[in-house]
Amino acid sequence: MAALDNLPSDRKYNIKNQLAGLVEHAKTNKRSVGKDGFLSRHGSCFTIYPMSLAVPDFEKFQAHPDDLVICGIAKSGKIFSLELVSTTMDCLGGALGASRFCALIGMIMQDADPDYLYREPDLQEKVPWLDFCTAVNAEGPRGIEQISLIAPPRAYWTRYAFDGLPSSIHQSGAKIVYHLRHPKDTLITLYHHYLARKERMSFSGELEEMIQWLVSDNIYCGPWFDHILSYWNHRNDPNVFICSYEDVSRDPKKAIKDLATFLNKPLTEQQVETVAYHTHFDQMRINSLANHESNNSVGEFDFEAAKFMRSGKVGGWKKHLSHDQNSRINAWMEKNMQRPELAGLAERFSETFKIE
Repeated sequence: MAALDNLPSDRKYNIKNQLAGLVEHAKTNKRSVGKDGFLSRHGSCFTIYPMSLAVPDFEKFQAHPDDLVICGIAKSGKIFSLELVSTTMDCLGGALGASRFCALIGMIMQDADPDYLYREPDLQEKVPWLDFCTAVNAEGPRGIEQISLIAPPRAYWTRYAFDGLPSSIHQSGAKIVYHLRHPKDTLITLYHHYLARKERMSFSGELEEMIQWLVSDNIYCGPWFDHILSYWNHRNDPNVFICSYEDVSRDPKKAIKDLATFLNKPLTEQQVETVAYHTHFDQMRINSLANHESNNSVGEFDFEAAKFMRSGKVGGWKKHLSHDQNSRINAWMEKNMQRPELAGLAERFSETFKIE
């Protein structure tokens, strides 16, 4: 399998250079979070500027039948998946925000070898972000070009809805893992990530503002329940696997075994134990290659405001939302959960869509 280190030096992916370009452009960028031009629709849901600049070239991307695509709403737990997958695949680099689901899948794909998580390069340079683009590199190298440099099998991740993915992913029959997380925990995590990028994104720092974006469906990856529906409609497809952050947190060993079965990567009991230990949030939080310290080193993410891997607790939203804020989000959730096309979702993922 081709890996980052095997690429010609002039074609290697340098995440620090990419992030530095993002920071530099932010100094003059007027399309910041909450402003006109920040959100744009692709498929059934919103993407953000400057990632939207790569969309016109999506159809040039060629997926392979043995690709693994990790999908989910922003801050719903991708690092988990990246580490799980990474333990059976050598892949090229990603971008900001690779998450815990990527960790779980990464380890599975590397036969539960823990060394994979602790050796260079950064986790986000092992599993690339399909969407990644900056205004500085609007014509490349972008995520779609970087992934194309890697010989299959490959793993990469995206925040696009099912109908926003490059058509070659659907045509190829590539495996798709979609991860869910409770909307309130997802929102609070996204809020802290905006705080850590407050200056670059010109974010007001007001949680109330983000709640309004959420319930009005005017938010990154929104409308969130449309994003979920786009994958829920394909829950019975043989190449689609849907899981939740809450299920992984409650019973990680079962989640690991289920994912390994889907990926056709059977693990021994000892390997399951190894994956569970090294992808535990507390272990990943002290791993500089998983905690995206490269983002902090170039000023793209302010660790003084929030660590990339901040809490990881199920139900952490309860420390942040007022009674009124919680009630408004509950009303928004209840309205969406009544949609006939989402029937069965709350029953299958009861912890993820619990209203309290």
